[in-house]
Amino acid sequence: MRKILRTTIATLVLPTMFFGVSGCSMTGSGSIDNEGDSRRVSNVVWNNQVDTDFRDLLSSEISSDETRLVFIRKNDDDLEQTSANISVNNRYQVSLHPGNYTAVNSCVGNNRLSAHATGFKDNDLLADKKDYQLDKGQTYFFYIDMDNTGKSTLEQITVASALPLLETKRYQSHQVSRVVPNCLAPIMTSPPVITPLPVITPQAPVLAEKVTIDLEVLFETDMAIVRPDYYSKISEVADFMTQYPNTMVTIEGHTDSRASDRYNQALSQRRVDAVKEVLITQFGVVSERLSAIGYGESQPRASNDTAAGRQLNRRVVAVVEERARN
Repeated sequence: MRKILRTTIATLVLPTMFFGVSGCSMTGSGSIDNEGDSRRVSNVVWNNQVDTDFRDLLSSEISSDETRLVFIRKNDDDLEQTSANISVNNRYQVSLHPGNYTAVNSCVGNNRLSAHATGFKDNDLLADKKDYQLDKGQTYFFYIDMDNTGKSTLEQITVASALPLLETKRYQSHQVSRVVPNCLAPIMTSPPVITPLPVITPQAPVLAEKVTIDLEVLFETDMAIVRPDYYSKISEVADFMTQYPNTMVTIEGHTDSRASDRYNQALSQRRVDAVKEVLITQFGVVSERLSAIGYGESQPRASNDTAAGRQLNRRVVAVVEERARN
């Protein structure tokens, strides 16, 4: 490729040398003058490179329907015919030389970008194309490298990476600018009128008849502390109350006949109060929906003469019933 590119330099037609695209050729045998930053073909004169502060460029306002693309070319000593033909959406923009940068505005949305060596002379503006989705009012930076075989690399970089690179680059003006944004103006539409659906308040289910739930909470002897092992059973009461939000719960406590009536009544009350507290603190039940009554040994459901009977009598139950409606 290097040999081909060297040969190409000697045989270039004038338009290819200065415009980067053979399709932009000029007729006639006009004179050529390349001196410093100036380029001239017959009566056409332009500055190939200009000194400018890239900060001024980046601070300039971008139209709301456009996006700004900045192309930065690596500093290297590649042959002139490895200059990079930059195209945007299949339209030639500039033949970017090493150590330069250039900028162009384009339409928002999908942009198809390509960098292709001038020396190939095939005008393939879609060679090595890449698609980028670009937002309005934003500036995007692209770093370009072209090796001495003409192989190109076009990579999007961050602003943090781009700014140090721009410090050492000169701005390259466009020999031919065919990227003329003709972006569609934003379509202003009135938001659709949405008629809110009528709010239908669902009726809470009604508990038809009283329900008794055996909590199966066991206590240590002479203790009124609910062990966490029994929380899962107590949670069934909270879930049931959530399902029927207009219900009240009475927690009833019972003991066997051992010890005195007075002692057993006080012990049963302490225990149902403990269960009530678990419902409030652990499961968020409001206290207004709860009551707790200790019956002591007054309501046995089996004989206290046997161990099995006494076990049945030591119980805590939750009685759930519908509240009277106003």
